[in-house]
Amino acid sequence: MLKYVRGTMLLLGWLAATAGQAAPGGIIGRLDTDKAAYAPGAPVRFTADLQPAGVTQLVVSYYHLSTLLNQQRVAVGGRSAQWTWQPPKTDYQGYLVKVEARNGAQVLDQATTAVDVSSDWRRFPRYGFLSKFGKLSAGRMDSVMQQLTRYHLNGLQFYDWGDKHHQSLAGTPAAPAPEWRDLANRPTYLATVQGYIERAHRAGMKAMFYNLLYGAYPNAAADGVRPEWGLYKDSLHAKRYAFDGFPKGWEATGLDMQDPGNAGWQRYLLAEMDKVYAAQGLHFDGWHVDQVGDPGRLYTYAGQHTDPSKAFGAFLVEAKKAQPTRPLVMNAVNQWGQGQIAQAPVEFLYSELWTGNEQYRSLGQAIQYNDSLAPGKRTVLAAYINRDKSKQAGLFNPASVLLADAVIFAFGGAHIELGEHMLDTEYFPNSKLQLTPQLQRQVQAYYDFAVAYETLLRGPSRTFTPVAIGGDAALAAWPPQFGHVAAVGARAEGRRVVHLLNFTNATTLEWRDNQAQQPVPTLRRNVAVQLAAPTKITKIWAASPDSGQGVPQSIPFTQQNGQVRFTVPSLQYWTMLVLES
Repeated sequence: MLKYVRGTMLLLGWLAATAGQAAPGGIIGRLDTDKAAYAPGAPVRFTADLQPAGVTQLVVSYYHLSTLLNQQRVAVGGRSAQWTWQPPKTDYQGYLVKVEARNGAQVLDQATTAVDVSSDWRRFPRYGFLSKFGKLSAGRMDSVMQQLTRYHLNGLQFYDWGDKHHQSLAGTPAAPAPEWRDLANRPTYLATVQGYIERAHRAGMKAMFYNLLYGAYPNAAADGVRPEWGLYKDSLHAKRYAFDGFPKGWEATGLDMQDPGNAGWQRYLLAEMDKVYAAQGLHFDGWHVDQVGDPGRLYTYAGQHTDPSKAFGAFLVEAKKAQPTRPLVMNAVNQWGQGQIAQAPVEFLYSELWTGNEQYRSLGQAIQYNDSLAPGKRTVLAAYINRDKSKQAGLFNPASVLLADAVIFAFGGAHIELGEHMLDTEYFPNSKLQLTPQLQRQVQAYYDFAVAYETLLRGPSRTFTPVAIGGDAALAAWPPQFGHVAAVGARAEGRRVVHLLNFTNATTLEWRDNQAQQPVPTLRRNVAVQLAAPTKITKIWAASPDSGQGVPQSIPFTQQNGQVRFTVPSLQYWTMLVLES
C-alpha cells in the first residue's frame, strides 16, 4: 500500500558486505548460483568463495526432495571454485545442493544452496523489491543483485521508481529523461533503473514497475486529468477523495484518487503505462498495480455512490487488453477487492495484511482464502515485521522474522520482504531496521528451503488436510496456541506432509510483533510423534531450515494398529515431516 510516514527518512545502508558469507570461522564463504531460476535444460553455474584452510576439493551433492540424485567432485586450487551442473529437464522442480569442503576425506566445512528449474515464475513466485534509484555505481548494483539472486527471488517490484503517479515516465518514450524526482522528491536516475532491470533479466527475474491504478498529483489537471474522472467524499463533488498528509518537502502534498471504473481515466492511465513499456532502454516486464485500501463511502463526480474495488477486475482486464503479453500483479490491501482481483488476469495473488489479519493464524487463513478464490494462483504476502520499531534505527528481532516466514512458507505462500534491505514498513525505502549477519544467514537458509522443497510446499497437487497428532504433550493441531507446537497437515506429490511450528515459548501470537518481544524458541530435541496411519508407510523423512542446512534426514519409525510412531531429532522454529506410502 502506498503510505508515507511523516518525518525524516533515515536511509541506512544494508549489511551487504556480510550478506551470503559463512559464519565466523567458516571456510566456505559465499556460495552463489548465476541465476535465481533456470529454464528446463539450462545449466547451473556455481561459485564458492573459500578461506585458505587446506581445502583440496569440494564434494557437491544434489538432492531432489529426499533422493540423492548424484555427486560431483570439484578440484580446488585457490580462494574460489567454479563448476557447472546440468539439472534434470523436468519443469517446475526444486533441488537442494550441499557443498562439502574437504581435505582428502576430512570434511572441513559444509554449505547449501538451492536451484529452481521453472519455465514460468507464476508457479513458484518469490517476490522482492528495489526502492533506491539514486546515482549508484555498477559495483553497488552488482552487490545488491548478487544477494537478491542468492535468495532465489524471481520477480522484483520497482517501488516508487517513476515521476508523477499519473505520468510515470519522465520525458518521452523515444527520449526518457536522464534524471527526475520521485514523489518523495528523491533524485532518480534512468541509468540506475536501466541497470537494475538489465541485471534482473540476466538473473532470470521479472522486473515489475510500480504504480497505483488511480492516483494523480493535485495539479494533474494541467496534464489532462479531468475532475469528472475523480472520486469524491460527497455526492456534490465538493470534496475530493485524496490520500494526503505527505511529509513537507515532497513533490506533492498528496494524491487525488480517480475512479478506476471510469472509462476516461482508464484510457488516460493505460496510455501513460504504454509509454513506460515503449520507453527506450527500460524494458520493464510488467506492472505491479497498487491501491490504498478501503476508504469507506465514496461517490462519482455525477453523485452516484461507488465502491472502487468493484472496478478492480474490469480495470485489470483492460490493462491486459492494452498489453496482452505483460504480466500484472495487484495488491489487495487487507484483502479489499481480492475477489475481483483473483478473477482478473494477474500472475499471482498479493495480499498486504493489516488490522484484523495480524495473528499467525491469519497468515494461513489469507493464503487458504486466496487458494479458494483462484485455485492454481499462488499467494505473496506483504506483512511488515516489527513495524512500530521502524521509526528509529535498530535491529529486527530474529524470532519475529523467522517465525512469520516459517508459517507463510509452510502454508505455501511467499513473503515480500527482501530488497536492498528487509522491509520494516509499507514505505519501502525505509531501512531503519537491519538484519544482523546471523539473521541474514538464517533468512537465506529459509529461502533455500522454500526452493528446494517447493513442490511439497506450494505445488499444484498440494492440499491441506486435518491432522490429529499425539506423542509429545506439547503437540497440537493448527492454529497456534501458547505453550504448544502447532501441526499443519497437507498432501502433495503423493506424500503426506506435516509441518511442526514451535510456539511453545511464544509471548505473542501476532506475527507483526510490534514490540519485537518474541523470544527465540527453545530448541526441542527428540520430539515423540504419533500419527494415524491406516495405510502402510514405507519411509519417513524430515528437513528443516533451522538444522542440518535443510538436508533431508531419514527417520526410523514403527507402525501398528493404524498408528505410526517416530521421534523427530530436533525442532526450533519449523521442521517438515514427510511420510511416503
